[in-house]
Amino acid sequence: MSKLVTRDPDIRAVLMRELGERFSDPSHDLILEEFGCNTSRIDVAVVNGSLHGFEIKSDSDSLARLDRQVEQYGRVFDFMTLICGRKLFSAAREFVPKWWGLRMAKFENGNVTLLEIRGPKQNKYQENAALARMLWKDEALRCLRKNGYRTVTTKNSAEQIWNEAARLLGLKTLADEARFAIRARGGSGFAKQSTQGGGLYTFDRGDRYAHEPFQVEQFAIFGFFGLGIPIFRR
Repeated sequence: MSKLVTRDPDIRAVLMRELGERFSDPSHDLILEEFGCNTSRIDVAVVNGSLHGFEIKSDSDSLARLDRQVEQYGRVFDFMTLICGRKLFSAAREFVPKWWGLRMAKFENGNVTLLEIRGPKQNKYQENAALARMLWKDEALRCLRKNGYRTVTTKNSAEQIWNEAARLLGLKTLADEARFAIRARGGSGFAKQSTQGGGLYTFDRGDRYAHEPFQVEQFAIFGFFGLGIPIFRR
């Protein structure tokens, strides 16, 4: 058993099963693989009353991109968890901020298990500009209109509209609007640099649901699944 090494599909299958059991209500929860955010794609994201990202680094991976991923994900996600194989765990731990959750993936009795080392904490480093760019052009414009701002129109570029949204709207407003938009789309995340019908579009692997907003009740660490994830309800 000591010679067995974890692979991404092994870890991902266990994680997706856990998340699927914990977040099983399609009217609240959206679980996405390969979710686009800024110029990176995170392995798994849970979208509901918060945006929680899960990055996988198996024994078969490298840490070559982790420092850049830490920077990119920190601009967007409310919570982050790194799931890492034993081979890279010590080195990876030095890369990630203390607000990230940490889980170790290892073989036990022939099966991959995900051991929680620490739970995630609320990210205090999100950025308006990054969250604004999680919105498509038409969504960002509607958000500005809804909040009483008419400094840009459909004739402006997506970049100009994002900049105005980042400048004029608060962090919480942008975070709420981004999550609502992602749920309403059924999973599409960061916009590609192409346009269709006045908006910017991308496609991620995920279920297609229409979601209603709901509120955070409390934050807890779930011992059974080893997941540090908020509890949500309507």
